[in-house]
Amino acid sequence: MHGSFPYEERKNQGEIMDEIQVSLKEGESFVYQAATGSGKTICTLTAVLEYAEEGGKKILYLTRTNSQQRQVLLELREIGGHHGLGLQGRNNTCLLAQDDEELKDGNAEELSKYCSDRKKEVRTALNEDKEPSSCPYYGGLLQCELDELRMWFKQNVPTVDESLEHCKEKEICPYELTKALIPDAVVVTAPYIYFFVPFIRRQLLEWMNVEISDLIVVVDEAHNLPDYARELSTSEITKVTLERAIGESKEFGDPVLQNDEPISGLCELFQAIMLDIVDEFVIEEDGLIPPSELKTELLHSLSMNTNQLKGVIKDLKIQGEIVQESRREEKKLPRSYINSFASFLTSWFSIKRQDYIKLVNGGDNPSLEAFCLDPSNVTMVLNNCHSSIHQSATLEPLEEYIDSIGLPSDTNTAIYPSPFSSDNKALFYMEGVTTRYEELQRSEEMIVKLQEELTKIIDNIDRNIVVFFPSYGLMENITHDLRSARKKLFFERKGMDQPALMSTVNEFKQEGGVLFSVIGGRVSEGMDFPGEELEVAVVVGIPFPKPTARQKGLKYYYDMKFNKGWEYTVKAPAVRKVLQATGRLIRSEEDLGVSVILDERAIHFNKYLEDLRLVENVCKNIEDFFHREQTL
Repeated sequence: MHGSFPYEERKNQGEIMDEIQVSLKEGESFVYQAATGSGKTICTLTAVLEYAEEGGKKILYLTRTNSQQRQVLLELREIGGHHGLGLQGRNNTCLLAQDDEELKDGNAEELSKYCSDRKKEVRTALNEDKEPSSCPYYGGLLQCELDELRMWFKQNVPTVDESLEHCKEKEICPYELTKALIPDAVVVTAPYIYFFVPFIRRQLLEWMNVEISDLIVVVDEAHNLPDYARELSTSEITKVTLERAIGESKEFGDPVLQNDEPISGLCELFQAIMLDIVDEFVIEEDGLIPPSELKTELLHSLSMNTNQLKGVIKDLKIQGEIVQESRREEKKLPRSYINSFASFLTSWFSIKRQDYIKLVNGGDNPSLEAFCLDPSNVTMVLNNCHSSIHQSATLEPLEEYIDSIGLPSDTNTAIYPSPFSSDNKALFYMEGVTTRYEELQRSEEMIVKLQEELTKIIDNIDRNIVVFFPSYGLMENITHDLRSARKKLFFERKGMDQPALMSTVNEFKQEGGVLFSVIGGRVSEGMDFPGEELEVAVVVGIPFPKPTARQKGLKYYYDMKFNKGWEYTVKAPAVRKVLQATGRLIRSEEDLGVSVILDERAIHFNKYLEDLRLVENVCKNIEDFFHREQTL
């Protein structure tokens, strides 16, 4: 039994906590999957806190979303007796940025420089007995009673939103206050970026006053980590960035580089080369570029050698820094698109490793991209911690996750079944329908079949339904002329911003009907639909990744490294996305739900899909399920 666990223990919870503590005592990592609603957050927090108290360790709880971070702090409050803090970036917690759209859009480096300048001005003003108008909130912090605030935080364990409100009332800076209080905290919950970006990690460890070997790291929603780490190591330049660099250069007099070419001219030349590469190499979405293609074209067009090109890039970097300093003097965000261009060129030409590929992307905003194939470049640092705990409802296959992020092959793992009765849910699939690429390309017949099956479900099942598609393109193709006389239809559109999406989802919850979305998106992973808000989930097709150049590069790399290219880069992502979509339904003992997979290939996933059943009449089986369960 775990005395600090604040609730009555449910199925699997004691076992999860025991397994975590075994790994902690051995100084090893633990990777586990437990269904949505299992209580992963409270189990992990309880177990690591009990161990940390005895061993003098500190806990960094990493999350992907603000709502997950909030849950950590609320559960910590339930446990009681522990000081914990939520840490978010300046763009979320800077009170100056809340009324300034430019500041809100700043990245960590830009905001850090901007904040550093304002703090320096505030300290100078206070030393001269002047009003700290540059940032009244930092001035307020320097003049406040820190011990009083420290006591309030320890007693209340506030969420980030609550601490923001408290700091607004006190007119003090939430971000700088959190930094000041971090050394006292046993638990710090923060976004992934605070640990996986090296210079930010160094800062955080310094604030926490802890060596990395004494740190326990919890990775929440861990299935996101490999892709996140790849993105972090990837370098990209877009057509829009180049256009902004041209405008920026002209704003500053269009400085001339050492080859007598103005910066705008270099940007225009580069843009033309990029568009030629798009025309030559893009197939559908993207294309693989020969490693030396860009450099060869650039040297030829500029009539120079490699050393001269390095000199031009150095000039470009210096001009970008001049722009940044000028913005700082104007008390603006120190952003420079010229600097972004120079950084990209430096990165692109320095990459010679086998774990990167060079891509060109088409579309409305074409880009060049040095894509990182190996997330372990970023995540191997976890092996330097005392221990790391990785948890998710959709981590299978665990072997792929461990290999991808570079944990030892003998890492402790576990998969826990759902704590809720299997009678509460059903999972059906059909034969005769599929979203197999070849089948869809052959004729419109399969699209018509899928439309017919969807229409039957929508018109005959009087319950809230979410329909998930593998892509926006397929959703548009199947639903463009779909109508329902009985139900209101809601759509998650491509590019929809968060407020618009939340408005659509809330309207769907209140009024009922059918919500069309994409699998692996914000609805399938990050939103709750308790009780009757969602009772039927339909997955149209198996969401295998599209055979893009990026995907083929990943598959080839994983074949070379693990001899498991298809299993790790095609099958594993598809499994997780299906589990995410079908996992939206059952989150408590009272929830009932049916998932339907409209694809005959579902049978190949029966190892991961519990109680998968082949049915001929989907609507009849859905109705029979709800009638039987509600009668019981």
